[in-house]
Amino acid sequence: MKHSKFITWLSAAFLGISFAAFSPSAAASAESEKGFVYSCDADTKEATITGYEGSASDVKIPDRINGYKVTAIGEKAFSNKRITSVDIPATVRTINNKAFAFCRYMTSADIEGAARIDELAFAGCSSLTDLSFSDDVPYIGVGAFLECTALDSVTIPAGVTVVDQLAFNSCSSLTSLTVLGDTELNANSFRDCISLSEVQLSDDSRTVKRHGFEAFYNCPSLYKVNGADALQYKTDENGIQYPVINPAIKTAVTNHFCRSIKVGFVDDYCTKLCKYIVKTETGYDSEHPETNWMNDGLKARQLHNWLIRHCEFEDSKNGESNSDSENQIASSVFLSYALNVRGNGVGESVCAGYARAYTMLLATAGIESYYIQNDQRGWNIVKIGDKFYHTDVPSDEGGNSGIRYSSFLKSTLRPKSNAKQYILEEHTLLTTYKNDISDIIENCTESYKDENGDGILDYDFDLDGKSFQYDFIDDLNAYQGLLRFAFGSLSSTDQINDRMAEVFGYLCKYNMDFWTYLDYSCPKPQTVRAGGTAEFRVTLFGDDLTYQWQYYNKNSGAWENAPYNGATGATLYVPANSTTDKMEFKCFVYNKNQNYIYSYPVMLKVV
Repeated sequence: MKHSKFITWLSAAFLGISFAAFSPSAAASAESEKGFVYSCDADTKEATITGYEGSASDVKIPDRINGYKVTAIGEKAFSNKRITSVDIPATVRTINNKAFAFCRYMTSADIEGAARIDELAFAGCSSLTDLSFSDDVPYIGVGAFLECTALDSVTIPAGVTVVDQLAFNSCSSLTSLTVLGDTELNANSFRDCISLSEVQLSDDSRTVKRHGFEAFYNCPSLYKVNGADALQYKTDENGIQYPVINPAIKTAVTNHFCRSIKVGFVDDYCTKLCKYIVKTETGYDSEHPETNWMNDGLKARQLHNWLIRHCEFEDSKNGESNSDSENQIASSVFLSYALNVRGNGVGESVCAGYARAYTMLLATAGIESYYIQNDQRGWNIVKIGDKFYHTDVPSDEGGNSGIRYSSFLKSTLRPKSNAKQYILEEHTLLTTYKNDISDIIENCTESYKDENGDGILDYDFDLDGKSFQYDFIDDLNAYQGLLRFAFGSLSSTDQINDRMAEVFGYLCKYNMDFWTYLDYSCPKPQTVRAGGTAEFRVTLFGDDLTYQWQYYNKNSGAWENAPYNGATGATLYVPANSTTDKMEFKCFVYNKNQNYIYSYPVMLKVV
């Protein structure tokens, strides 16, 4: 047998290795048999397949060749060959880099033993549809099945400890994935699997936590996890539907999808949750613009407050860190909220997660905002009216002191911070606005006019978002007409300005603007069937208000105190009968200074 030494004098010298260390009996040999080119080691009696010169398209690699046990497939051994199938025997321990890369006609690969599958081993096998592993395969390497675009189903055996980076990247026909064991999925291992619709993930499997190590990236068709629909819906007490993550898949979401980007059910959950939050917190619904009663400053305040109520800053317990992937992506706040990470309806994140979530909520509410970041922190630039402001939501979490507004809509938060704008593409809501604001970051001209620190524009008594100086008549009418009455006739403008958060709370309760609420607060005409009870109601807010209902006595031709239940309360209850048919009522409301206002008369019609 003719032997060929693989290490030359030059390479041995370069490596600093003495050639004398290699005896003739230990040197590898290169031979060919039945189309298989191989090298062998006389000491170990093991062979490595290094090439293929055969004509058969269905290749069955032998477990022994010329008396040597075949233990490895060498680098590029079958690369670019016109083979259609390969069976790899149980004796093979290593399938080396690019061993079968770009075998574009290969449709089937059967790996029978505990073979380590190295980098790009089957990359570009674009016809591969039938792939099977033995339970003993320990490792699937970087890009091992990259761009196997016909592969539609994969089962990762329980013995696999690591599926490395890009292992199944761009397997565009892959629809089903099963991971059976204690397996770590590395960065982008299933990136751009655009047809992947269902996964079965063992509770022991996990995705690496480090930032930028999302195993599932751009899997927009994925909606089924562990045999269940990942996204479900419930209805709140007001009949409004909202999304929930199926509790049956909590472990899988925690282990994998808290670190995923552009995954179908995760993106849909975030989008629909943002719509629900914006609708219930601000009344804004893009499909029904007539419901949009809240000005942008108040919307920004409401969404700022929601984040503080429903998210806490990362506590670094249980081996977590601020740099973990789940803290650095678009879904950070929303998925941790869904999983109740810090209690019922409370998630956790860091500044980067808060700022992304705030951008998404504001975009849903139709408010322009941007994510900016320096070397240490991320926060937002928010546009209210024609001005830009800085906002850092987690900085306003006041613990036992409640919510603050010290970092809400300010001209600057970190002077000369070298912050930069980032256009993030982790979710469509992060790219709603794409204007270049680089020149604005250090040049926001003023803070929002909020000297008393309640997050509401000062002296905006009708809460329409217009400064007092530009909305003088309406603000004065609101102050003189209702607010001084509600809070006391001696109340100054400063005193009432300090209570505008209360006024805003009342408007939120009824989900209407100031002037609509004022009209709504008056009693309305009633039509009631005979034998029923009419309810006339006043809904004015104020301190220590008292009430007196009157009715018009047609016999006396005078207004008299009503003799019915609730005559001295906010709601009057009148029996509907022939006596009360077409009877008129009005209500006198007295404030704590005994000043009063009264409503227009309203009629009861009995049918």
